[in-house]
Amino acid sequence: MNEKNNNKIIKTLSAGHFVTDAYSGFVNPIMPFIAANIGISMTVATILISVSNLTSSMSQPFFGYIADKWQRRFFIFWGLMMASIFLSFLGIAHNLYTLTIFLLLGHMGVAFFHPQATSLVGNYCENKSKEMSWFIALGTFGFSLGPAISSGISKIWGMDKLPYACIFGILFAFFMLKNIPKITEVHIEKPKVSIITALKKIFSDKPVAILVIASIVKSFVVSSFNIILPFYWKAIGFDISKIGIILFIFMLAGALGVMTSPYIERKIGVRKVFYLSLIPVTVLGILFYISKGEGILGLVSFILIGYVSFLAVPVNMALAQKLMPEFKSMIAGFIGGFSWGVIGLVLPFISHIAQIIGIINILLIVIFIPLVFSFFIKYLPEKS
Repeated sequence: MNEKNNNKIIKTLSAGHFVTDAYSGFVNPIMPFIAANIGISMTVATILISVSNLTSSMSQPFFGYIADKWQRRFFIFWGLMMASIFLSFLGIAHNLYTLTIFLLLGHMGVAFFHPQATSLVGNYCENKSKEMSWFIALGTFGFSLGPAISSGISKIWGMDKLPYACIFGILFAFFMLKNIPKITEVHIEKPKVSIITALKKIFSDKPVAILVIASIVKSFVVSSFNIILPFYWKAIGFDISKIGIILFIFMLAGALGVMTSPYIERKIGVRKVFYLSLIPVTVLGILFYISKGEGILGLVSFILIGYVSFLAVPVNMALAQKLMPEFKSMIAGFIGGFSWGVIGLVLPFISHIAQIIGIINILLIVIFIPLVFSFFIKYLPEKS
């Protein structure tokens, strides 16, 4: 295929990433209000989010391995279909059972989409860091817009009208099917080993293992602020639209971090980008703690945490895929999905501790983890 067609495919995949992650962002601002409506606690609500995230995220490496083997568009199409339908239907979840089903199936759709779409971008693009940054940035933009959409619809028309939001996602899924060629038409290197052997190869490679852990640390910071803080803000009187706007700005800052990442990498190198993405989180987190999450200081430090937390994301993905080219979808599953799933295992515990010692106090502990992990960045290559 020529460069023009490749660019069209990358733009279509990036737009699909935007739409899929917009639905993924629906959950956090409305969850405190759904929890109040059906009578469940913050801990139970956090467990539900964590379990659904865990199920989908932990399965992404497996879906990635299958996507590498099958070479079909199945996961891209059905991923967006499931995410748009079931995450929109959260607005009509009236009991714990339906809430659980919608969360699980919606997040499973997100898990279907990401590994294969990320792998395809890596195969069609020429400048991997730059084009991967745009793909990831548009997904982050979508995730940042999701809270504003779900909270806006809920405030203006009511949460029972949220299911209508799925229509756009369904239409765009068919648009992708029309504009992305069959994967079998493109030469893509397939894994020649079993999934167990693939896992051993990935985690026996020290730089790749560090890159996976780096993505886990980033996910831990972002998830802690994104999932737990809305409960704190609701408790101090913030309404649903205000929470949605704040989360939108946080993720928008993250998208800007993703977009500027390749330019900063060219100036200062891979390792320094990672240092810049990790160490300032601790400093900014202390400022956020001092402000108690309110006022100008709280807002500015919160936004900057979003920016720096995402700064190394495209470099992380591009470098990992370069180090393991035969497992592109699987690597995408680990970097973009598995890392969030690991956090799903610990977030209910973090949420429970937060109820005992306070949400702001638990976040003060969380923000020191990136500082500690920064010690291992010296083992990464200097160039991607």
